[in-house]
Amino acid sequence: MRATVMKWGVTGVTLWLVAGAAQASLQQLEADLRAELAGDDARMAIGQLVEDTNGYVAEDVAITYTNGDLLSINRYRVAGSYAQPESITLDGISITELGFDSPVLTVGELVLQAPGAAVPTLEAFEAEGSTISALSLSDITFRLEGSLADELAAELESQALAGYLSIDSLELENASSRAVGLIALQGVSGELNDLATGISATLALGDMRIEALEGLDRPGEERLEHAELNGVSLTGEQWSVLLDNAWVKGSSYVGEAGFSGAEFDLGGLINLAPPAEREELQAMNRVLTGGTGRLSAEGQSESQWREEGSRNRLTSEGYIQLDGAGNLAFSMDVPISLPKGATLEQASQNPALFEAATLYGGDVTVAYTDEGMLPRLATEMAAQEGISEQQAISQAWAQAQQLGPLLGPQITKLMVGLVDIMAGKAQSLTVNVALSNPFMLNQFIMNPMGSSERLTFTFELK
Repeated sequence: MRATVMKWGVTGVTLWLVAGAAQASLQQLEADLRAELAGDDARMAIGQLVEDTNGYVAEDVAITYTNGDLLSINRYRVAGSYAQPESITLDGISITELGFDSPVLTVGELVLQAPGAAVPTLEAFEAEGSTISALSLSDITFRLEGSLADELAAELESQALAGYLSIDSLELENASSRAVGLIALQGVSGELNDLATGISATLALGDMRIEALEGLDRPGEERLEHAELNGVSLTGEQWSVLLDNAWVKGSSYVGEAGFSGAEFDLGGLINLAPPAEREELQAMNRVLTGGTGRLSAEGQSESQWREEGSRNRLTSEGYIQLDGAGNLAFSMDVPISLPKGATLEQASQNPALFEAATLYGGDVTVAYTDEGMLPRLATEMAAQEGISEQQAISQAWAQAQQLGPLLGPQITKLMVGLVDIMAGKAQSLTVNVALSNPFMLNQFIMNPMGSSERLTFTFELK
């Protein structure tokens, strides 16, 4: 009997200690929410605090700040140990500014994995070396009202904006001031109205994904493993910009990039430009599209690095196609060596190392095929100067000859070939450039005209 009493006595003490610890954690949750989200001057109300098998919950949190703004959270859940939680989940977040009936920001759910604290501080995320392990948000809506609209209007140099932006889901992984492991967006839609000009636009984005983005703390040296956009559209009342998809892999020196399904309504976009710029833009429209105002485009490029003993080989190829205007394709194959001690990874992150590379011969080929752009350019030149097309072509030919002493005979041949296409005597021009051995890339960058004398050009006009 005594043993039984002692057993229940121990059990009762244990339950009391557990209940006390749970109560202490709930009180700490309330204190932390007040300290980190409300501050000293705001008013905070909590519907109830609950401890369950999964952790600790604060329900119906409402914080009213001194400026009248209201932050409300339907449910704030801390999963696992309070001191070192597995995650925190916020359901039903909304921010309403004083004077507005609807929230300027709503979030259906926010989940932060391994937060480091039950109620993380903003300073913890801004600290040097801090990393967000995994963050996901769903059902996000921004309404362009109040201070948010004012800030965006200032960025866009507009007097007043209205509209909204909705995002089905947003994910971040391993995010810091230096790198981001993953950024993923899905289901973006919105409307933007410039109240001063009356211009309105509707935005849609199917999805966006960026993986292994590095070098954020080194401008100009960013590198990523993969980035992709799908299903982009920006449309107005009588204009549109569409893009099926675009992608990037690697760096600007070694990797892959491209886009497809790009369509621009140049005719409609011109009407959005300031009146003083429209005449020049209309001329560009006539040259690129023949005045139709519709331009479709696609393009891609790929560069590879091959190890070949003490020297390496850099190959690259790509193209850009402007339907109804022209097609430009290129290829490159050059033996190359980086500065002593530099690796490909270092050079990909530091453009100066690539610019200091030495090329040991090699070839670069550029091919242009015209689909009407250059002959239309001759027509436009003639119209603007009030002369015949033949006279405009003759002037272009004479200018190419006059620049010969300055640019050299090989560049002059290139310009004359383009004039021949303009005159309708040919449709394509292929230029092969043979590099000297050795050839210093940074010397060419500093003085391209002077360095071009060391290059051998071969032209093919069809």
